[in-house]
Amino acid sequence: MSQIPPPPPGQPTPMGAAPGGSASNKNLYTILAWALFPPIGSLIFLFVGKDDPDVKNNAAQATVIHGAALVIYIILWVLATVTAGILFFLPLLWWVVWFIIWVVGLILALQAGGRRVSFPVLGPMVASYVPAVEGWAK
Repeated sequence: MSQIPPPPPGQPTPMGAAPGGSASNKNLYTILAWALFPPIGSLIFLFVGKDDPDVKNNAAQATVIHGAALVIYIILWVLATVTAGILFFLPLLWWVVWFIIWVVGLILALQAGGRRVSFPVLGPMVASYVPAVEGWAK
């Protein structure tokens, strides 16, 4: 049996760089914008990915959606507190809805592969706010 000799060693790959590294970072940033501590994580990746328009758009969309969900949660929590706990179930119910929104956003980010996420129902509703939030990261 003849054995094929290994190819001659080429130049080593620089540390931290891989073939298609830009695309993998883009994909990772898109996923992390949806996954990490909403809406704080999406704000972080709004500024980290400011040089890539797709990452910036995804982070801005996640910031708007999660920011609105946080505001609604705070309002419901205050409402439950003011009513002496009679409406205690509203913040809990909203937390479940927010968790579902988070999971859907995370799944869409995983499927997007670094491209812009098209969030169902909420995406068109927040589309007018996304450019303003993108403008924060100049």
